[in-house]
Amino acid sequence: MPERQTADTLLKNTYVVTVDEDRRVFTDGYVAFQNGRIAAVGPMTDCAVKAKETLDCSGKVVLPGFTNAHNHLSQVFFRGYNDDRWPVLDFPAAVAALLKQQALVSSRLDEERSYILARLHALDLIHAGYVGTHDEHFTNAIPNAVDGAWRALDDSGMRGFLARCIVNGDKVSEGDREAVDDGLKEVQRLKTKFNSSRIEVASGILNYQYLSDPEDMRRIADASAAMDIRLDVDMTDNSRGKALQARGYKGGQIEYYRDFGVLQRPMYAGKAVHVQNHEFDILAEHDGRVGLVPMLRQFDAVGLPVHHFLSRGVLPGLGTDGPMVSDCQNVFELMRQTILTQNLAILREGREGMPAPETHHWTTSETVIEMASLGSARTLFMDDVTGSIEVGKAADCVIADLNRATMRPTQQHRRTLGVLVWAGAADSVDTIYVEGRKILEGGRSTVWDEEEVIRDAERVMVEIAEETDLPQLMADRVPGRQNRGWTYI
Repeated sequence: MPERQTADTLLKNTYVVTVDEDRRVFTDGYVAFQNGRIAAVGPMTDCAVKAKETLDCSGKVVLPGFTNAHNHLSQVFFRGYNDDRWPVLDFPAAVAALLKQQALVSSRLDEERSYILARLHALDLIHAGYVGTHDEHFTNAIPNAVDGAWRALDDSGMRGFLARCIVNGDKVSEGDREAVDDGLKEVQRLKTKFNSSRIEVASGILNYQYLSDPEDMRRIADASAAMDIRLDVDMTDNSRGKALQARGYKGGQIEYYRDFGVLQRPMYAGKAVHVQNHEFDILAEHDGRVGLVPMLRQFDAVGLPVHHFLSRGVLPGLGTDGPMVSDCQNVFELMRQTILTQNLAILREGREGMPAPETHHWTTSETVIEMASLGSARTLFMDDVTGSIEVGKAADCVIADLNRATMRPTQQHRRTLGVLVWAGAADSVDTIYVEGRKILEGGRSTVWDEEEVIRDAERVMVEIAEETDLPQLMADRVPGRQNRGWTYI
């Protein structure tokens, strides 16, 4: 018989998806936690654990903690914005309008207001199934607004790879612009304040179009290396190369970043939008950690070139982006969007005469679960502690409940993973552990009063609307008005 083992927590009689090196799935298994770490995992026939807390997880699935590989914590006020601006026919113009509204709201976000809004977004992420998230903060008109957002993330109990972006180009409001040296001082301040076992602060470049001098990219990259701070770059070129051509540059954006020293170390490469075919090799060679956003590739119908990364041995992460792009933070929705959006890319490439990818480079339920867990953890430099259920890693787990009509039948577990990806929803997330601590239990936050979080966020947005011209930029769905032919009374 196996030697008896003691633990703090035992999850037993459950379907365990490990995403470990051998990609083992225990159809009737257990997971044990001790001191915030995974102490044991395996089939129930080998379970010899006596725990202080034992949960019978029959009819449930235990998965590695999911991580959102591209996000913006301070953008929850954009929820519903896509409806206001639809249809999006001119992408650059749509981005310009978006930034105008962003600047309007961020000019009124002090530390406390930022905390209140980011707290609502963090709560949404937890309900959606995440143990960790990315953030790119680039609205710096009120410098301590970022402190509020990151304090909310820290209080939530989640993990974070948090980038403080330096912007000074004419695409952002004058109040957000700053000298590189001033921005780097802020990055260092925030690193000292927030870095912990759960949070890593990085320096950020929103993308090359948001810096007035391309040499600023080199300055930021060199200074980040000297300070031993990771670099985050949102590699979104919605101009499809036109902005580079206007600068007299004939290559692609990845080549451009390489030429200015951005790829000198392993770094975060957000979105990787409109990457040229030969540039996938450059990202792989330089260990660019890619966080893909499938929703955006539906906006422009380009699709998601997942197969180009997989064929080069790169497992990307998956992100929803903030509510300015995706109102739905649901990780299960994100995974099925990835499969469908890759299909768009393959169909487009076929029309352009490109060959279809090899079968094993098409995304499946297994692939996207890997991407949302281990892939996203790797993208955010967290894979040494999270992203898979393995002995010694942090006890970061998600328990999803299959005991509901929307998640059945599983055909004796033959379709359990297919059900999770193709039918899963945020309300199936029952419990979340981070370092062995429950931050969600029975579908409710263990950290915050959820009603208070929602109420405070609504209050803050009413105040900001009263202080600004924000109502004029939103749909007119108020009593006594009409909107799109509907009358509101």
